[in-house]
Amino acid sequence: MLVTNEITQIAKAIMAQLPILNGIANSDEHQQALILLEDLLEHYDENLIIIEALSNVIARYEDKAAEFDDFNKRQTPINLTTTTLTVLIDQGLNNTNQV
Repeated sequence: MLVTNEITQIAKAIMAQLPILNGIANSDEHQQALILLEDLLEHYDENLIIIEALSNVIARYEDKAAEFDDFNKRQTPINLTTTTLTVLIDQGLNNTNQV
């Protein structure tokens, strides 16, 4: 098992290669992060840890960036439970052979 020192060194090496994991500062970096995420998804199992870390960075940016304010405000009143149930019901009704 790796010791804390080794894990810290590995983390530093990853951060040196992917400084975007420290946070996204603007829309250009956001776009770069989305492109990187798409590339990483091609080999999901091998990249799972980085995918999760990068997804969290993207989500934090999208939650706070002014360019997403209007979108985020529209999402606030949506009841996720009701919306999910509605989608599932619609899918079930559309996928049956019943008339």
